[in-house]
Amino acid sequence: MVAIAATARWRARIVAAAASAGITLADPLAGVPGIRVLTCARGDLGAIVPRLARDGEPSRPAIGAHSDSIADRELRDAVADVAVLLSLHGNIVLDLDAGGRRRPPERPDVVVSAGSSRPQWTEPAVTLPVGTDRRGGPLTVALTAGPGFESALLELARLVEADAA
Repeated sequence: MVAIAATARWRARIVAAAASAGITLADPLAGVPGIRVLTCARGDLGAIVPRLARDGEPSRPAIGAHSDSIADRELRDAVADVAVLLSLHGNIVLDLDAGGRRRPPERPDVVVSAGSSRPQWTEPAVTLPVGTDRRGGPLTVALTAGPGFESALLELARLVEADAA
């Protein structure tokens, strides 16, 4: 399953896009303000994303990825793999752990991080399974978007999901 955390407005848009693609996606908290989680089956993003209107939204978000601040090596490698995949599609991915104290951290529009080590949802996000760890457990990577980049976030998530299939 793929988890999508979004505002009430975006949850409604995602549910409507899913319905137009013939996918049943329920939002039990429809209309309730705040960021809540929707789940869809793997492969559904590919049908949902093209049906989302993108009027006035930037086509190339600034993307940042964590490289050194993730303690678990397998999770760090999974984040790096997703960052490389996104860069192969023409995106520039910034290393959020580079620069030290002298340079202020970059302010990207979309952040790639380890799904299991993220704090509770604070912004629109998509958590995607990208493989299994040494013990057979799922490896998940989270893509989190700033305001106005929700559609770009879902498009990037679709690329990651298609690559993992």
